[in-house]
Amino acid sequence: MSDSAAFQEVDDAVRQDDLKRWWKRWGSWVVAAAVLVVVAVAAFVGWRQYDQSKRAEASTAYSAALAKIDSDKVAARTELTRQAETAPAPYSWLAALTVAQLQDKPADQVTSLEAVAPQLPPELSDLALVMAGFRSVDAGKLDEQVGKLGALAQGDRPFHISVIELQALAAAKKNDLKRARELWTDIVKDPASPQGAQQRAQAMLNYYGPGEGK
Repeated sequence: MSDSAAFQEVDDAVRQDDLKRWWKRWGSWVVAAAVLVVVAVAAFVGWRQYDQSKRAEASTAYSAALAKIDSDKVAARTELTRQAETAPAPYSWLAALTVAQLQDKPADQVTSLEAVAPQLPPELSDLALVMAGFRSVDAGKLDEQVGKLGALAQGDRPFHISVIELQALAAAKKNDLKRARELWTDIVKDPASPQGAQQRAQAMLNYYGPGEGK
């Protein structure tokens, strides 16, 4: 055996002894850490599957409750109330929003929609308040509700066109047709306006006529 080979063999033996000593001291910790990683990964995957399963169940339950509304409104409202309290998001939010709309009287719908709005994420909160505005037409509270929606009429808010529609309706109810026509015209000319809103605004302009000086 050459000297270099002998030295290599001694070096390997020393390394093996060092490894044995290192493993004796730290091996159990390495195994424990590996087990923790495996458990964490398994738990994460299991949670995702569980979460997806719960969301699928919530979606089915929400759809079933909606299907009951026409035939048994009371039962549907009871089931949706339960879902609003126990279902995972976003179905708990949607259920709460639907329950508010299912109140018997328009005034109660307005109150419920306003109450649920702070519990919802921003866009759904805006939607709840805009819906309260439309319900207020039948509740005789249109002016009051429109006064609360000023910030939602800003161009960066998702339902600003709907708020402008409500402002136009409020102006028309006060016989301020000049202002109403201006708002309806803004809706018609705004390329970002939904087609339905443009059609409604144009219909109102046709109904009330061009106004003075037109």
